[in-house]
Amino acid sequence: MRSSAGRVIFAVFKREFVSYFRNPTGYVFITIFVFLSAVAAFWQDAFFLNNLANLDQLNRYFPYLLIFLAPAITMGLWAEEKKQGTEELLLTLPARDGAILLGKYFAALGIYTVALLFSLSHVLVLLSLGKPDPGMLVATYVGYWLIGAALLSLGLLASQMTDNLTVAFILGAVFCAIPVFLRHAGNLLSGRAQRLAEQLSVVEQFRDLSSGVVTASAITYFVALPAAVLYLCVKLAGRRRWPAFAGAPRMTAHVLLRALALLAAVASATVLAAQLGGRLDVTSEQIHSLSAETKSLIDSIDPNRPVFIQAYLSPEVPRTYLQTRSNLVAFLREFSAQSKGHIHARIVETVKYSEQAREARERYGIEPYRVPATEESASVSNDIFMGLVFSCGPEESVTGFFDRGLPVEYELMRSIRVVSRTGRRNIGVLDTGAKLFGGFDFETKRQTNDWSIVPELRKQYEVVRVSPDDNYPENLNVLIAALPHTLNRQQLERLVAYVQQGNPVLVLLDPLPAFNMNLSPAADSEPPASPFEQPPPAAPKVNLQPLLAALGVEFQADRIVWDSYNPHPQFRQLPQEVVFVGKGNQAPMPFQEGDEISSGLQEVVLLYPGALKPAAGAKDSFVPLMTTGANSGTLRWNQLVQRSIFGTGIVQGLPHKPDEEVHTLAARVTGKANAVVVADADMMSEQFFELRRRGVEQLNFDNVTFLLNAVDELAGDRSFIALRKRRPRHRTLETLEARTRVYEEQRTKETEEAQAAAERRLAEAQARLDAAVAELRNRSDLDDQTRQIMIQNLRSAEERRLQVARANVEDERDRLIENARVSMEGSVRAIQNTIKLSAVGLPPIPAFALFLFVSLRKLARERGRISTDRLVRRQAA
Repeated sequence: MRSSAGRVIFAVFKREFVSYFRNPTGYVFITIFVFLSAVAAFWQDAFFLNNLANLDQLNRYFPYLLIFLAPAITMGLWAEEKKQGTEELLLTLPARDGAILLGKYFAALGIYTVALLFSLSHVLVLLSLGKPDPGMLVATYVGYWLIGAALLSLGLLASQMTDNLTVAFILGAVFCAIPVFLRHAGNLLSGRAQRLAEQLSVVEQFRDLSSGVVTASAITYFVALPAAVLYLCVKLAGRRRWPAFAGAPRMTAHVLLRALALLAAVASATVLAAQLGGRLDVTSEQIHSLSAETKSLIDSIDPNRPVFIQAYLSPEVPRTYLQTRSNLVAFLREFSAQSKGHIHARIVETVKYSEQAREARERYGIEPYRVPATEESASVSNDIFMGLVFSCGPEESVTGFFDRGLPVEYELMRSIRVVSRTGRRNIGVLDTGAKLFGGFDFETKRQTNDWSIVPELRKQYEVVRVSPDDNYPENLNVLIAALPHTLNRQQLERLVAYVQQGNPVLVLLDPLPAFNMNLSPAADSEPPASPFEQPPPAAPKVNLQPLLAALGVEFQADRIVWDSYNPHPQFRQLPQEVVFVGKGNQAPMPFQEGDEISSGLQEVVLLYPGALKPAAGAKDSFVPLMTTGANSGTLRWNQLVQRSIFGTGIVQGLPHKPDEEVHTLAARVTGKANAVVVADADMMSEQFFELRRRGVEQLNFDNVTFLLNAVDELAGDRSFIALRKRRPRHRTLETLEARTRVYEEQRTKETEEAQAAAERRLAEAQARLDAAVAELRNRSDLDDQTRQIMIQNLRSAEERRLQVARANVEDERDRLIENARVSMEGSVRAIQNTIKLSAVGLPPIPAFALFLFVSLRKLARERGRISTDRLVRRQAA
């Protein structure tokens, strides 16, 4: 019996599958499918602005495309049988209704699979542009296939209800739209109903698959949904056996009740699978799985001192925080399971004004977080709890709110390790003009808070405020000195002596602090408070040379580094003094792979940094940790900075001439000194911590990671360095970057030529003036007074002409530079348009070529069946 059912399924499958491709309809569908998916993936500017080799743009629209494409496959599967009058014949065959329906369903699934195989051209496009994550692409295409499998069953159900193909298509689109738009319908609900509606949405279940994670919830949903729908299809196919007249409505109601019961079963199975967990991480970096470092740290916990975690989490949170809440719950459960009783996690559902909320507030200081207006939800409370309490014996650590951008695994493990081990290392922060501990700002007339680096360090270390006027504490494991040039001579001497003793130090130099340009070491004095005040006398500069000699480095305080590399098209307007360090900058090794501090980092941003070199004759080891690319150089401070009575500003439009030298931006120094030196204090400024907290897409910079790694390395605590660096690889469109770089170099060359031409014309005008003055001086027929008057008149006239000529030359230079910029942007846009046309126009060609091949072969077969005599007679007639 089983083999008979299998033969029926295969026979129906073959009949439907082959007939679909015997006419142009099947090829038209495949062509349209590939074309529309290519448009969604590559035609939008967001694909080039994100500059990432993935299918994120297509993932956003794919479920909505299938609302129309799935019914296009299934609309004729049963409606055509009714229209042609073959339904009764089909159902009276010696076969079960289920076997016939499965044959038709598998035929639809086979047709969709063929279309999906043709869409693999999108992967070829990505491979030609960069190096996408193969595991993520596999999971994404599995998700595409599962979505199609679910929606095709709904399309088949719609086809059973009518004999009109148009009605079958429209009804199928309506049925398919229900699970797709269920996520948006959840906005009309509240509380658990909203969360359930979102959880049962195709879009929500596809989210994990598109990020490279195969979850038990998604597999359960995409298997249970088509199974339930196909069961309904079988019952509908057997309606010819329903009792006539009075019994028909009763059977209809009975089937409807079964349908509702099946939907409830699908929902229950999906929710249960989500609660039980279970996930397979197929990404290359295994970023969604517990790392080996985490497992090692968990195993190292003393079983006699277990760690207790209380997570005060709102049961319902706005959509932007759903993923963070889900990750927290998943990792806490994973930790509990992995630790074998060493970690006990308790999730406390906390609602504002509840008893749990009062306990969190009064006992641990955890307050509800007000969601920003741009992220508020109309259906859930926007005052949410996401606080955690870690305790082990008398040790306790509280995270008041877990921001959605924080790396969950790292933050949890750091807090667990800190409370499970007695004694913290001490990090000293030297009081300098950078004011890392905040204080009253006399310029803005307001109180400032601690820099975010300070509370970040407090999560792992004891942070000590070190006065520069007193002897430093002896128990410091690391000393952080930001902007040491703001110290006075005696304070600097104390710091130099500390460095010479070989104590670990993190030194942050900066030729132009963007957070306060008046703190630049090259600035002679503070600007006047108003246009009516005289500028104050120049403050004596502190000589940094003793400190630099103790560190074994060279640093020119009046030199600012620039680099033309910028992997973010949306930030093209930023000046080149905002330096992006990444693997695309053409440096031999932008991040030192031989040092734990920098190995594995992907992108760091520095604002107006300086350059470091090993000091001449220094015996200390100097290892560059970060470097610029080949197309970089330096500018003098007084070129870039314009100071006036109205304040300090940055000069725009300066020419940038590469010096064909790779500049070191941070270095590790060992030997007599034990230091990490960074030539930019702005890399730890507030905006980078804010970006990290908010988890802004495509702006995942490693500034904070680099600084914390440096502190850990100097303190001798390397437990979290590898764990902190775990994140998805930044896979850019390398081919596009390489082609764009050619035009950027051309722009730089044209800019240099325009600047050189302007300087040459001004030099010629000045030479003419000098020659005319020299000629007057050499005339012997003039007395001294007349000669001086004529020289003065000539100089005044020529200087007026020179000013006009200078203005004209500068306007011409600016015009040429602007033309070079416009030409470069036009060329980049042309490259993007070429890629768009290729990515959208070429993929449908194989499907069309296959259609021509099959059509010509079919025509040849038909002609081959006609006898030669008939063909001759037809031609003669």
